[in-house]
Amino acid sequence: MSLNGLLQIGKSALMASQVAINTTSHNIANVNTPGYNRQEVILSVAIPSPSGNGYVGNGVTVESIKSSYDQFLQAQLVSQQQTYGRSDVLNQSMNQIQQIFNDAQGTGISSYLTDYFNAWNQVSANPEGQTERSLLLQKADSLVRAMQQAESAVSDVISNNNSSIDGTVTQINSLASNVAQLNDAIVRAEGGANSGSANDLRMQRDNVINTLANLTELSYYTNPDGSVNITVGTRNLVEGTKTNLLSSSMNNSGMRSLSLDNVDVTSLVTKGQLGGMLAANTSIQSGPLFSLRRLAAALTNEVNLQHQSGFGLDGSNGNNFFNPLQLNLTANSAGATIAGAITSPASLTLDEYTIQFDPTATNYSVLDKQTGATVATGAYSSGSPIAFNGIQVTITGAVTAKDTFTVSPLTDAVKNLSVAITSTDKIAASSTLAGIPGDNVNASAMANLVNNPLMDLGNSSLSGYYGGIVSSAGSVSAAASHTLKFDGSILDQIRNNRESVSGVSLDEEATNLIQFQRAYEAGAKIITVANELMQTLMRM
Repeated sequence: MSLNGLLQIGKSALMASQVAINTTSHNIANVNTPGYNRQEVILSVAIPSPSGNGYVGNGVTVESIKSSYDQFLQAQLVSQQQTYGRSDVLNQSMNQIQQIFNDAQGTGISSYLTDYFNAWNQVSANPEGQTERSLLLQKADSLVRAMQQAESAVSDVISNNNSSIDGTVTQINSLASNVAQLNDAIVRAEGGANSGSANDLRMQRDNVINTLANLTELSYYTNPDGSVNITVGTRNLVEGTKTNLLSSSMNNSGMRSLSLDNVDVTSLVTKGQLGGMLAANTSIQSGPLFSLRRLAAALTNEVNLQHQSGFGLDGSNGNNFFNPLQLNLTANSAGATIAGAITSPASLTLDEYTIQFDPTATNYSVLDKQTGATVATGAYSSGSPIAFNGIQVTITGAVTAKDTFTVSPLTDAVKNLSVAITSTDKIAASSTLAGIPGDNVNASAMANLVNNPLMDLGNSSLSGYYGGIVSSAGSVSAAASHTLKFDGSILDQIRNNRESVSGVSLDEEATNLIQFQRAYEAGAKIITVANELMQTLMRM
């Protein structure tokens, strides 16, 4: 071997050792960097040169810098991030609902409901007493305010989730753009003449995908050029270096809808924070909010029906105690409108209804949204009344098979709840027009309403039905809390597994640093020896 070859071997040793030292230093510097993958220099023997005595070695070469990366663990992490994101949001939302219906301190609706019917008991004990009658109106007003405050608080949870959905969609679009930019950088870095794995760029992209997974349900795959495609609801959010924007909008039911690539993907996003917020809003709207409105509607209807059967001190009869229920009507139609009213409060079932049409738009069907049963059918005629279960509506205009109309006696039940009686003399405590002194039959019947089973409430009483709302809110909140702890425990375990594979050990890196330092010094010694040999040769 020539002296020049010896210098080249020393040089290769220096360069390989320097790359190893740089890589080890990089690991040490990122020991606390979230999601960092430890890197390792892979060395190989340089191609030897032929000689008269066989092949002579040419030192060492850096084959690659390998990242300690487990694709399976990364896929597990992404999947569990989606599950945990959903559980986290559901736990927060359900905990807020539980606090609204927490009667442990005696400040919830239950105490106001009890006080209101106790006031009827006091009227029953002294039917002609003005003090008892005034107290009854005060307790009624307090009950109204308590129910309206509860509905407002529940609605605020839904509203806050809707606002968070908008902010999350913006964040998702920003992260998607970041992934597309990293895709471009990775393709450029790995496609050059000195191509190799762009470890740090790939690590940054994985971290962004992990953040995305916490926000929304997604799937992803790697393209041959090193870029990744990310799909949300079967539509591409990221396609190589291109992105499609996810958007949100309010639908007819007051809930948020998600659209990607001009396709509604709402039903396909069930995980991540987005999926959690959508699920929470659906659960709250169909659970405690619906139940609270149904309770208010039952209270209004039953109290009014009973009050109408009695007589006031002034001989008046047929008066409503609370303002009567009003229909909430919505039309999902471009060419038709709907109007209507409650014609028979006694016939109400306190369910909500959807009116839809057959493929030819010539016949209608009225479906009970709670039971799914068809309650009325007929041939559609613009302006002709449609009557069912104490309700009569009129649809006017041209309809199509896709048109739907919603009829609800519950939506505004709490909002419109108020005391209709303005004079204590009109409180109907008596059961007879003659006004027999001390007649308390109707007042006594009103006081007993709180514990009477009502068909509209599934044969529960007013107090029992509200107790069910409280119990359900507590159970759902507890279940959400347990699920969050379980999902969090699994996520921590996956992170620990990943750390055992990809994490940086300072002790190990310190040992490597000493080893590579010694190798560097030895390589330098080779060059020194070659230089001395060269000087000796020149002096001969």
